[in-house]
Amino acid sequence: MRVHRYSNPEALCHGVADALVSHATTGQRALRLCLSDGLSDICSVISTTAADTAKMRRLDLWWSNDRFVDVTDPTRVSTRTLAALGGLRLTAAHIHPMPTPSGNADVDAAAIAYAAELGDTAFDLTVLMVGSNGRVAGVKAGSPTFLNATPHAVIGVRDSDGECLTLSLATLARSSEIWFIAIGEAAASLVPRIVDGDETLPAGVLRGRRNTKLFVDEKAAGRLPRYVCEL
Repeated sequence: MRVHRYSNPEALCHGVADALVSHATTGQRALRLCLSDGLSDICSVISTTAADTAKMRRLDLWWSNDRFVDVTDPTRVSTRTLAALGGLRLTAAHIHPMPTPSGNADVDAAAIAYAAELGDTAFDLTVLMVGSNGRVAGVKAGSPTFLNATPHAVIGVRDSDGECLTLSLATLARSSEIWFIAIGEAAASLVPRIVDGDETLPAGVLRGRRNTKLFVDEKAAGRLPRYVCEL
């Protein structure tokens, strides 16, 4: 895992946005991109800086997790993400939001529907905000979703935060690259454990097939060692 440090959250957002645009525009085909919650600020930067980049409009866009709420609900992750990416004018056929309660009996039926749409898709890049206690997507440390092996690609979750859909860690691990984002002092105790591969944390065990990166601001990196190179 390679760690990328930035001086503050704004610099981090710009750095990640620039790296993502570069990644998306170097290949010949559309990038299969999976995004988590918490990335609206990064998406806003992308929308502004890459609005005239034709390849960005062809993103094949998926989500790692979302709340099981109506599409108009302001807490819905995909609704906020698409609003932030509005400047890209994405191709509708390449956008794959998670299902809503409309047309689905419950969150479990919605999970089955999204798994069918996903099929055996393997993402080129998955970008995940690290949440409290090392959560990634809708997978929390100590939860049944994390502790119990499942054959399901998409899981319906019911907990104190409400109902949501999440890709399983096994599905996320099909990604060629995974980028973790950790911001703020609250993440400082988690970052060294993620780097060390702490198996009690979802972000500690999840890795990309080819590459894994961790983007942190200075506050999140507060407990990482520093090395001074003398030339």
